[in-house]
Amino acid sequence: MIQSEAMRKYKKTAENGTIKLFHLRLFMNLRARILLCVALLASSGQVLADEPASDDYQLGRGWKIPGTPIRLGGYASLEAEKDRHEPFKINASDVSLFVWWEGEGKFRFFSELDLEDALVYEDGKNPTTRHGYLALERAYADYLYSECLNFRAGKFLTPIGRWNVIHAEPLVWTTTRPLVTERAFPTNATGVMAYGTLPVGDREIDYSVYTALGEDWRPDPKLDPFEEALGMHVTVPVSSNAEIGVSYANFSQHGSNEERKNLLGMDYFWTHERYEVSAELAYRISDEGSASDESGLFVQGVAPLTDRLYVIGRYEWYNPAGPAPAMNIGLLGLAFKLSPAMVFKAEYIHASRNTVKEPEGVFTSFAILF
Repeated sequence: MIQSEAMRKYKKTAENGTIKLFHLRLFMNLRARILLCVALLASSGQVLADEPASDDYQLGRGWKIPGTPIRLGGYASLEAEKDRHEPFKINASDVSLFVWWEGEGKFRFFSELDLEDALVYEDGKNPTTRHGYLALERAYADYLYSECLNFRAGKFLTPIGRWNVIHAEPLVWTTTRPLVTERAFPTNATGVMAYGTLPVGDREIDYSVYTALGEDWRPDPKLDPFEEALGMHVTVPVSSNAEIGVSYANFSQHGSNEERKNLLGMDYFWTHERYEVSAELAYRISDEGSASDESGLFVQGVAPLTDRLYVIGRYEWYNPAGPAPAMNIGLLGLAFKLSPAMVFKAEYIHASRNTVKEPEGVFTSFAILF
């Protein structure tokens, strides 16, 4: 993941081994549209990257309202994609606003509003705003008692794995996110949390323990939120540049509140001289039997090609609940960092046994952190 994210070839051959003219034209039109989006996004991003910073604002670090302890920030992303199951699409996928307050005492407040799918264009249709939804991603208050023990109340990102709590587009390497980071559990929780850092020998262990208390604040209609939950996450450093995390959650969801689920997960992160390896796995068990169990994993590697250009490779395996077979998903991508706060990403995804029609094809995006 980005903390200081490929392209695919279209082949369709007739029985005699020649490419049909219709398909060739389709490919050329698609390629031209994607390259145009790439050029426009990259050029606009470079203009912003070269813009001199003012004394009171630096891109990616938010803006402090003068005379107040309130700071504003956020991020935005624009995506262009050709999913093999869907028409070509350009989407203003996220326009997110952060508001946080830090006084001189022990209390802190943070909120995130995300305007999702604000403007969508699909091939052959007029641009539309009807898919837009203003999501409340986070809204919580912290009481900072000590380094070892702090308290949080409100709506927060579910601390399962690493990806979900870092998921903002400018901070991750790829346009698409692994299935195991969003399908196996609700990505937000409304409730209370205790968290901190504990010294154990010569190491510092980060932990969080949380509970969801019922009704989710402004639930996203596309998601199935927690009905109730109890969970924890622990991160243990195993070397100076690597760490392992363990997650556990017992929960029910609003859409199936009679079903109780237990989830066990692990995550791994290693970095050295701009190289990265990350991985997550989760196994979710249902009290309604093994047919409702769900499991998955991903392994992702990142390597620098130049000072700003990186190559990303990812493998996923996901076994959804129900009769659908387990899927294998491969990703190859590039990420170009115009600045620490701006990144252009392009990737190609191929899946096998994709009976549930998860996204496959070419996906590009430009993301900026304010």
